[in-house]
Amino acid sequence: MLKILFGMIITPVLIVLVALTVMGLVPGLSPLVGAGPKDLGIKITKDDSVKAIAKMGVELVSIKSTDSIKDYTFEGKKDVSITMDSKELTAHSNNRPWKNYPVKSLQILIHPDGTIESSGILVVSKAIPYAIALGYSESQIKDAMQKYNIPPIEVPIYVKGKGSVFNDTVSVNAQNVQIGAIPIPGDIVAQANKEAESVLNDVIQKHSSSFHAESVTFDNGKMDLKGQVPKKIYVLTE
Repeated sequence: MLKILFGMIITPVLIVLVALTVMGLVPGLSPLVGAGPKDLGIKITKDDSVKAIAKMGVELVSIKSTDSIKDYTFEGKKDVSITMDSKELTAHSNNRPWKNYPVKSLQILIHPDGTIESSGILVVSKAIPYAIALGYSESQIKDAMQKYNIPPIEVPIYVKGKGSVFNDTVSVNAQNVQIGAIPIPGDIVAQANKEAESVLNDVIQKHSSSFHAESVTFDNGKMDLKGQVPKKIYVLTE
């Protein structure tokens, strides 16, 4: 499975990792099915994104390809205890200046019982530079894409399920996954859950010097994050 993690918030792994795994497990999925991502009714503005980033408190520093620093780098570490609702989490997830960020038009809806719905567009062609920047070799990523026959496409994705993190150990329980307009069988989704957990636990360990999740939980329409995040993230913007 591709070694990919969404920046510093765990939630969208339900849409990125599970979707990538499913695409590898189901042969013949067409990128032409489905007109676009499912609308979950979460509307955000640029001001919403600015406020959400400020609330998380991680400074995003833009760099150019000519700079000597790596194109996705964490610096420092600080304690946080943060609560975000669906709108704030969606705003934070879409305010990503990094040119290799592989998801767009994300919407995240947290239900009162803690169930999470996520929809958006997965840009598979950005998977290689994204994963390399997060600590994996180009050969590892290419081998995974060839092994699972994942095409470099843009495809609408939808995931509904639950997830949590306690002491850097991730639990992923996606229940309903769609790639385009195609619903994915439950046995394949169950396998994707296990793959996603394995990948996330591995990546959290790789970045333990800058990230620690004491707990990430979802309840009453909100996400509660307690732990440590970087003080700064350097991202390639051009």
